[in-house]
Amino acid sequence: MADRTEVTRMEYPATSVAGTEGRSGQVRIAIAGGGLRATSVLRLLSDIENLLVVAVYDSNRAAPAVRLADDLGMFTTTAISELAQIPDLDLILDMSEEPSVHKALENQRPPSVGVVAGCGAELVWDLLIAKKRSEEQEKIFVELQVAYDKIRSHERRLQGSKEALEKANEELESRLAEIFFTHEFFKALTSYSSVEDVASLIVDGANGILGAEISCVYLFEQRDWTLKLRASQGRPEESFRPVVAVSETIIGAAFRDGFTQQSDVPMDSELARWSAVPEDIRSQAALPLRAGEAIIGVLLVASSTYRELTSAERDRLQVIGNQSSLALQNALLHEELERLSITDRLTELYNHGYFQQRLEIEMGRAARFGHRLSVIMLDIDNFKQYNDRYGHPRGDKVLQAVSSIIRQNLREIDVAARYGGEEFILVLPETDVEGALAVAERIRKSMSEYEFFTAEEGPSAPQTVSLGVATYPVHATTPARLVETADRAMYEAKRLGKNRVAAST
Repeated sequence: MADRTEVTRMEYPATSVAGTEGRSGQVRIAIAGGGLRATSVLRLLSDIENLLVVAVYDSNRAAPAVRLADDLGMFTTTAISELAQIPDLDLILDMSEEPSVHKALENQRPPSVGVVAGCGAELVWDLLIAKKRSEEQEKIFVELQVAYDKIRSHERRLQGSKEALEKANEELESRLAEIFFTHEFFKALTSYSSVEDVASLIVDGANGILGAEISCVYLFEQRDWTLKLRASQGRPEESFRPVVAVSETIIGAAFRDGFTQQSDVPMDSELARWSAVPEDIRSQAALPLRAGEAIIGVLLVASSTYRELTSAERDRLQVIGNQSSLALQNALLHEELERLSITDRLTELYNHGYFQQRLEIEMGRAARFGHRLSVIMLDIDNFKQYNDRYGHPRGDKVLQAVSSIIRQNLREIDVAARYGGEEFILVLPETDVEGALAVAERIRKSMSEYEFFTAEEGPSAPQTVSLGVATYPVHATTPARLVETADRAMYEAKRLGKNRVAAST
């Protein structure tokens, strides 16, 4: 057993180089745990584009996931410390359900590597369960084939009647067109990985398969218990409310109670107030989109005329919902894994690596269009003394407070990242020196007035920040020089007494 482990360790670097050559945008994942769940997750993730499983750990060399990884030619180890040494690793999925393993991973992982355990690991497992529901796609094609056979049989019986034959041909063409559209819809669902693309395809399917006049998809946001619009058709986007509480409209009713239909919507009905023009809605139906036991969103179809979905149409809507839920769950997991790979876990701002990529992109855009671009470097004053006096848990709360204040003062196009330790950096596209100084001053003032702790936690401990501003192309023309110039301005602010803003000269 020891010999086998040693050979695997020696071979891993070559495997790593071969596996990553020419890849672009892949998330590199290691799995901790060798049980049956880990084995199932390994099989599933191995088939997902842009995800690369590079290693599997378990203390038992004979564990199922370890044996499978060996068969697939992956790096395997019984030493948990080796996971932290894997180059370019983005994420570790802890499927071991062992607190000691999770603690060891948290202690040994590099800062750039995230560890997903607990609820995050359950999300991956739910994806595996949702995969089983794809069997419904096969079932619908069998049913459609049976329907096709029946139509052909009916056609043969009506050969003596030209009128009946023509009618049967029309029905056959219509049914075949529906079969073709349904097949293409299901096939397309498996080819998209972004939430926006999948949601847009769902409303396409609702319109094409059901002939819906209006359709939209709202996805559930657990942090505030609302449903947010992600795709729509049939009306301009401003005709849909962007956010609906789970207690409101037919969308909320479907989220709480399951499939809900109104064939004849009364005037001034509260259930139609997902629309900015509710009096335009005459009929509507909504279906929850489920992933296992959880509801991830709601699919709505509506029209400006009376319409009651038939039993067959309801069945088709349910099939659309089932298959769409699986695709959405895949897309949401992909989105979450991508977010984890570029996000600092403590502050939930972008990490240093992603910041460098965005700065390159934004400076290239600024150069093409002749725009200004500013960078703000921010450092918490006397943070080491603060940690020494109050302890690291309170220091972490200060870091989180700084990130919250930064987000409150930025636009959607701005980029904020944790640069390292107690340093933060902001990229402000299309912003000159004066504009950046105004943003920096708002952040500085908000921090100086912020009360960090409640009476139960202890007395308020004021904390300040120093900020430096540099602008392209006024102070520098390359990303590295722009960051360096903003950093010097920040240290100048500290030299002048801290709790202040300084601009590059």
